[in-house]
Amino acid sequence: MAPEQKGDISIRHSIRWISSSSSSSNTPPPSEPTSTIVLTSPSGRFVDLRILKEDPSSPNHTSVFINSNPHTGSETEAEEAKTFPLSRLDWAIAGTSTHTSTRPTIGYYGQKLILPGGRTVNGTTADLKSGKHPYMRGRWTHWVDSRVLHVERGDGLSPDEAAADEGDMYRIPGEGNEKLTLEKGKMINPESGQEEEYEEVWAPDEEGVVEPPYVNCVVWELDDESENKKGRVVKVGRWAQGILRKGNELLCERWKWVGGENERSSWRLEARVRGYIGGEEKRKANEKDGRHVDEPLTFPEALNGDMISVGEPGKIKKVGDTVKEINGGVWKLVEWCP
Repeated sequence: MAPEQKGDISIRHSIRWISSSSSSSNTPPPSEPTSTIVLTSPSGRFVDLRILKEDPSSPNHTSVFINSNPHTGSETEAEEAKTFPLSRLDWAIAGTSTHTSTRPTIGYYGQKLILPGGRTVNGTTADLKSGKHPYMRGRWTHWVDSRVLHVERGDGLSPDEAAADEGDMYRIPGEGNEKLTLEKGKMINPESGQEEEYEEVWAPDEEGVVEPPYVNCVVWELDDESENKKGRVVKVGRWAQGILRKGNELLCERWKWVGGENERSSWRLEARVRGYIGGEEKRKANEKDGRHVDEPLTFPEALNGDMISVGEPGKIKKVGDTVKEINGGVWKLVEWCP
């Protein structure tokens, strides 16, 4: 893989739902109740974690907590304090993304765009035709999707995931907006259960891309059809995220490279979400009926010390190398770039 290829870190700054029954006067303003980070490799493999914040109004979009590192004590105690039930998860997806230049399906130039903080800008048809503010069509296929409940069928649990979602990506015009991207599309609003138009504003974490040193991007995957178990870990710069699913048992984790001049640099857990898709009552009902219930999931012990540290001195690996779980599952290094 060419050295100039880099992974991408995208942080969502806001989302706004626009239902068909809403007028411009009663459409809610943009908000960001989650900490949403998407890590994408040069080939398009991504892990997208959207975790509900302690304070939905917090302007810090990279942290679930009001304070960036509120928990002290032992490492075990700190990690327990950062472990949440699935009720705190808005969405977790692993899949593949593609972006192509195309004419947008939903036109927004010539209309007023509402940005976080109540700012507004206007796009013009002239800008669109001249290519001054380029646009792309994004498509995200879902390999693992936390919003899909695997159902019982004759030969076991259905492993089907949701169909791909798509959206138009616009560079937002106006001074000070150069790094912001507006995504516009349609998808199911989890609150209404209806398909609605949405607007999302994204920004890159450019500082995070270049830290820590050694390797910019690493991708590990586990795919065991016999156990209906799939997982992916993507590390880009100073961020790493993982999603692991077996049947309806789910585990998601987010890690960050922290440290500096006065403290030892290391990978620190930022948030963990785990539980049974469909709810604990569904799990208990299955146990009562004598159905198979998946055990709680864990990432390999080598996650910090080996997997997301590929490229550091003494930790050189090549695509195809593997790491085994205690229970026999095999994670494979599928991609990495300097």
